Amino acid sequence: MDDPSAAALGKRHRLILMRHAKSDWSDGGLSDHDRPLNKRGKRDAPQMAEWLREIDCLPNVVLCSSAVRTRETLERMQSSFGSDVVVSYSESLYLASPETISNVIASDHCDASTVMVLAHNPGMAYLVSQLAGQMVDMPTAAIAYF
Repeated sequence: MDDPSAAALGKRHRLILMRHAKSDWSDGGLSDHDRPLNKRGKRDAPQMAEWLREIDCLPNVVLCSSAVRTRETLERMQSSFGSDVVVSYSESLYLASPETISNVIASDHCDASTVMVLAHNPGMAYLVSQLAGQMVDMPTAAIAYF
C-alpha cells in the first residue's frame, strides 16, 4: 500500500500572500472594514493579477478577507484568474495575526496547488517576514510568492 504522506510530499504547493490594494480614506464616516479602494488601488489590482499571469502563478483558491477593500481588490483581479478559481471569504482574515492567517490556510483548501491569501497588514507583513526569514515590507498591492 502506498504511503499517502509520501505522495503528498511530492506534490508542489505554491502560496501567494497579497496585501489589498490602496484604500480610500476620504469618507470619515465609514468603518475601517467598509473602506473601498481609491483610484490608485483600482488601477493597481488588475496590474498585479496580470503580473501573476505573466509569471505563471495563478491561484486555484483565493482566501479573502471580508473587508470591502480586499473584496474589491479581488474583483478587479478575477478576470485574469479565469472562471475555475475557488473563492472563500473569511471574517477571520480581517486584520488577522500571522498565526490566524496560517490557521486559515491550513484549514481551508490546503490541498490546492496554488493558494492565494488576500488580507491586511500588519499580519501579512509579519507572516511574509517569518516565511522569508527576513523583514519584508508589504505596501498596498504587494505580493509575496512562496
